[in-house]
Amino acid sequence: MASTLALLVVVAGLGLIGYSLLGENSPLQKIFSAAKEEEEFAKSAPKDTTLKLSIPKMERVKDLNVYDTPYEDETALEVGAQHVQGTGFPWEEEANVYIAGHRLGYPGTDSYLVFYDLDKLEEGDEVILTDSDGTRYTYEVFKNFITGPYDWSVTEPVSGKNIVTLQTCTLPDYSDRVIIQAELTKVEPGEGASPAQDKPAQKVESAPAEPVPVEQTPIESAPVEPLPVGPAQEIGPAPVEPVPIEPVQTG
Repeated sequence: MASTLALLVVVAGLGLIGYSLLGENSPLQKIFSAAKEEEEFAKSAPKDTTLKLSIPKMERVKDLNVYDTPYEDETALEVGAQHVQGTGFPWEEEANVYIAGHRLGYPGTDSYLVFYDLDKLEEGDEVILTDSDGTRYTYEVFKNFITGPYDWSVTEPVSGKNIVTLQTCTLPDYSDRVIIQAELTKVEPGEGASPAQDKPAQKVESAPAEPVPVEQTPIESAPVEPLPVGPAQEIGPAPVEPVPIEPVQTG
């Protein structure tokens, strides 16, 4: 009799343990749910992270290839624009899609003068991204300001918003960064047909072999008019502690 009672106690204990592990709000159940959500997201997200960027107000920015690379890798900048790896994508919630482009760039490539007029964008202007599935994301500019080259806070998400941040260098000395931010206003699903998967080209012959930080090679004079035709050096943002920034209108 005592052994039967003991066995019942053991079985009941195992049942309680099983319920705590497999119940609706149990740790294991939460792990299974999270894994399922991650799997569903992986199926729905575009397989190719290359984006296309169009800005109606900027004639040089139409279906521009935007490649996902680490911030210190300037290969993408030399042939188009760079999506800074580790920042958001347009299909994510509360994303900050951070894209950098050259102000002057390299002649003969899509980087040449691609963001030369970036500081002319104003509140309400459209910025359009298209993913590899053909889904079109339309943003409206809400902020235009200048910040330092090491202000990493501009890459951080904005609570409750899905935004795109565009960056290029200031003229004439390239010492600071022009920042344009736009908020997502419309999503138009694509038909699922992926565009040709372009690959970043090799460095053009006119490009310097090794990127040189602007701080080490100051440019004495770089007039805005006429437009310079030589390559310009730019550096991507480097991670630092977030620093509050005060918006400064640039035109």
